[in-house]
Amino acid sequence: MGKRAYCAKHYATVNYRNQSAWRAGLIELIGLALFGGAMLFLSSAVGEIGQTGRLVLGIILSVIPSALWLSYFYANDRYEPEPKNFVVLVFFTALALYELVGRRLIEEWFRVPEWASYSSEASLAAHMLIIGMVFQGIQYVAIRTIYTSQEFDERMDGIVYGTVAGLGLATILNLRYVIGNEGVAIGPGVVTTITNALAQASFGGLLGYVMAQAKFEHKPTLWVPLGFAVVAMLNGLFVWLMREVSIVGLNVVFFRTFVLGFALAAACFLLLQVMMRRATRKLMSE
Repeated sequence: MGKRAYCAKHYATVNYRNQSAWRAGLIELIGLALFGGAMLFLSSAVGEIGQTGRLVLGIILSVIPSALWLSYFYANDRYEPEPKNFVVLVFFTALALYELVGRRLIEEWFRVPEWASYSSEASLAAHMLIIGMVFQGIQYVAIRTIYTSQEFDERMDGIVYGTVAGLGLATILNLRYVIGNEGVAIGPGVVTTITNALAQASFGGLLGYVMAQAKFEHKPTLWVPLGFAVVAMLNGLFVWLMREVSIVGLNVVFFRTFVLGFALAAACFLLLQVMMRRATRKLMSE
């Protein structure tokens, strides 16, 4: 398989398709879309809330996407469950790396907030070449913490742990957003937190797939670096587009941001499914 020899047991393990992970991803998309739509609808009927209420609401919204995905995954992943300590390790590694390293690289070392807003070109370059690279670098290191483990024994694991890494990053991004704004209103809070979770989980899953392919198949030396660069630039481009699309004139249209974020996550989810099926068919025919 992929020019590598496996015994029958490990051959079956590598090609095992973890259906519960696909169901978890699909439920995550649908559940978050319904939750976000409902909250946006209700936000127009809810009056202004105080600062304490906005802060509490923001913290709750920051953790809902991760809690939803992880709880559903474990409820359905009965046959090949990923070790909880590994999932926790990957999640909090991504979270801690952004807080300790990533944020400082962006804000203090490269000083992106100080110069990126001078022009659209500078902003785009900053997002694709700095922010996107930092985000994917954090996810890559988080996945590497368990990459050589015996529990990382199937290609689907790359997507699973990549998604967990993305959710860890998204959680700290959301918490930073809430704290920085001293709480959030329902509308913008829902859109920002859910969009961050969907996007980073999707890009983490793509990176995890690239790394899993490299582990279980013979791939060119540049396979992972090129895959990393492509996903990182797409991540940066997406973050940049989110801001550009949400702004219409002098107003911010959060619904447009939510639609774009959900559409990207759904596209990444379908792309991963197609890639996995194609790879499985190809390898099984060798």
